Amino acid sequence: MKIGFDLISDLNLSPDDSFNWENKATSLYCLVAGNISSDLRTVLLTLNHLAKFYQGVFYTPGSLEFQGVENYSRRINEITSICKKIRNVALLHHHVVIIDGIAILGCTGWYGDEFNYNFEELHGMNRFEDLVYLKNSIEKLQKHLDVKKILVLTNGVPNKNLYFGEIPENYESLPELSLALGADSESKISNWAYGSYKKIVDTNVNGINYVCNPLMDYKKNTYWAKRIDVET
Repeated sequence: MKIGFDLISDLNLSPDDSFNWENKATSLYCLVAGNISSDLRTVLLTLNHLAKFYQGVFYTPGSLEFQGVENYSRRINEITSICKKIRNVALLHHHVVIIDGIAILGCTGWYGDEFNYNFEELHGMNRFEDLVYLKNSIEKLQKHLDVKKILVLTNGVPNKNLYFGEIPENYESLPELSLALGADSESKISNWAYGSYKKIVDTNVNGINYVCNPLMDYKKNTYWAKRIDVET
């Protein structure tokens, strides 16, 4: 069985932007790899709009959603509340969804962003927590009989090689998210979708398809989803 997912990320919307996804869906499901907006009402409206065109929308917040925020836990609770208001939107913040043998797990990842507020304290701590979550979840899913494939969704770029030479400042101060791959003993991870990089990526490394599909500036670009097909 093959299941398709539409990947979008890095919309970087302001409250004044008009976002329209009508007639652009190519799959039953949508992956949103963060950086919708720093304005939570815009996040709500955007997710609600996307939910009209998909059977399921799987969303992980990006660094933009935390821009200027000092209380990380409070913002997570606010985003959780937003997603609960929309019937077919699932927040993949330290959460796993299983669809027809495919486990989708996601986290922010805290990397590659342009908002270096309180970088070492906030990003370093949350980056480590996300890495531990990914590793532990992947390890548990190895023994899950109903899970044939794993799709990872992060806002952060998995490792430095996926910057293709454009490594951001402060990169060396944080561990790479791809360290979690060490827990994939049964080679169940088939796809890793991510955001926070300014170019479209679709590449296969050691049997894993890495895909990035940023918009970056909604006002200046015609934008389409990047379809990811996962076969179980």
